[in-house]
Amino acid sequence: MTKKLLARLLPAVLLPFAFCACSKTPYAELPKVSESEIWNYAEQSVAFGNRCAGSPEIRKYAQWISETAAKSNKFKVYSQKFSAPTPRGEVLFENIIAEISGKDADFILVAAHYDIKRFQLLRNFQGANDGASGVAALLGMISALQKHDRLPPCGIRFVFFDGEECMVQYGPADGLHGSRALAREWEKNGTLKQCRAMILLDMIGDRELTLTIPENCTKSLVQMAIRLAGETGFSGKCTEFNAEILDDHVPFLEKGIPSINLIDFDYGPGNAFWHTEQDSLDKISASSIRTVADFTIGLCWKIAEN
Repeated sequence: MTKKLLARLLPAVLLPFAFCACSKTPYAELPKVSESEIWNYAEQSVAFGNRCAGSPEIRKYAQWISETAAKSNKFKVYSQKFSAPTPRGEVLFENIIAEISGKDADFILVAAHYDIKRFQLLRNFQGANDGASGVAALLGMISALQKHDRLPPCGIRFVFFDGEECMVQYGPADGLHGSRALAREWEKNGTLKQCRAMILLDMIGDRELTLTIPENCTKSLVQMAIRLAGETGFSGKCTEFNAEILDDHVPFLEKGIPSINLIDFDYGPGNAFWHTEQDSLDKISASSIRTVADFTIGLCWKIAEN
């Protein structure tokens, strides 16, 4: 079983989460992400090499992500470290959290995973799309918010999840380690009560970008995203997918948090580039990542202002 198995593994959660169709802040006035910064973040991510969970490379990568996010003095950056059993023994994981305050005490969670799939036979797997693209988007949004002269309408917590990829087969002790651990901790300490919504970014660097939002997302959030796509010229590139996808939004969805997965699960002909050596920098586009990052900022404002 692979990470994003196209099967009806989990029931879609339909939550009563109503929104107004209008936004108080025009899209053109929102923070905008730098395409050149996006590409720099993607290149530097791939340069860390085999960034699979538990590896020396991912520890160096985690430090770089934390230091890069912390350059913004508007953000508080910290990590959640924990050990968990896996098919390859006990592994130390680290979620990285960068939070910015808003006009409202509540917050929106925007997340991506930073680990890549572990392969025995693929020597040159870069994980440029399935890993680096989400990291580049989050760091790009953090930089854009740092430069913006206004606070967001509510807080935003950017989370870089570790251990999303399974080592053998998805199950209670394999895969989604970071998102499961954070959802449990935030439920236990009451933080989840302040979380308005969860937006997950995954595989968003495809040159031929089309977001394929899976069925197991909160329907009102999906409708809001599709309306926003129509308002911003992204219509036709943001579609509903007729299957469920197991990904880092699921642990939050299961705990009642309105959640949406912005993912392009059509990477190369017939998704042929996914989890292969073709998932490389030459197959992704800074423009695609920047488009999704800007779109995500717009979605955050729309959620917060309604």
